[in-house]
Amino acid sequence: MSKKIIVIILLPLFLFACVALKPVEKLTDEELADRYDKIDLQIYMVKRAASKDNPAKYPSGSGSSGSGYSNGDIKKIKKLEANLEVVRQELIKRGYIP
Repeated sequence: MSKKIIVIILLPLFLFACVALKPVEKLTDEELADRYDKIDLQIYMVKRAASKDNPAKYPSGSGSSGSGYSNGDIKKIKKLEANLEVVRQELIKRGYIP
């Protein structure tokens, strides 16, 4: 029974982890650009959702992370911006961003 569980559940999980959790340095240029765009879009969506939750705080639709976002939104934005900075540094290292 344990062999069956390993084959059915754990093996696909390990394969996914090996593919999805590849370090930034080992990504191809296209994968790196896609990851940068994905993270940037996630930041935009968090900020957009926060502005829709309370439109009175966001009359222009933009602002800094301290301008009325909830603590949860600020944490999400900071985490995503940290991930974006790692990808940005790799893009700079490869010469795609001046």
